[in-house]
Amino acid sequence: MLSESAEIIETPRLRLVPFALPLMLAARDGELAAVGEALGAAVPRGWPSDGVRDYQLPSQIGALRKGVALKWLGRLIITRGAGNPACGPELAGVINLKGEPDAAGRVEIGYEVVESQRRKGYATEAAHALLAWCFRQPPVKAVLARTLPHNEISAHMLQRLGFERLGPQRDASLGEMIVWENRNPG
Repeated sequence: MLSESAEIIETPRLRLVPFALPLMLAARDGELAAVGEALGAAVPRGWPSDGVRDYQLPSQIGALRKGVALKWLGRLIITRGAGNPACGPELAGVINLKGEPDAAGRVEIGYEVVESQRRKGYATEAAHALLAWCFRQPPVKAVLARTLPHNEISAHMLQRLGFERLGPQRDASLGEMIVWENRNPG
């Protein structure tokens, strides 16, 4: 199930594994045992969230079917299970790009960490790694992110990662969002 081509991004505590089409279809269809087996990781109760199931999966499945390269789409955040031999690898969430760079060289990231894995720094670590990966890709000049206005935790994380607040934007399904940008330092 992991055969589609896109590199795995590794950090000291995490592996960002491409969310390939067979994994997306299995997650959409509730075949979580198959997802866990393919990843070699435990899949926590409550995953995928409504947001992943209702928004990310349809969007990313559609993009893959239209020919968008997997490297410009989603990755699953997998813990390495280090530090506690009793805890093996576990799916901690998703981090994704929302398609190829636009004409101005901008890509957008999104992320979600499962509730049981929050407040451990996984979103920051995963976003930092994906941001670095993006800036190594020649067409990328900036990375965008959007947060709900009241999501102060995400806003602080993005600021720590060097994102600047651009301002509000209206999303047809989510309502008002705050747009953030991180420009390629190179």
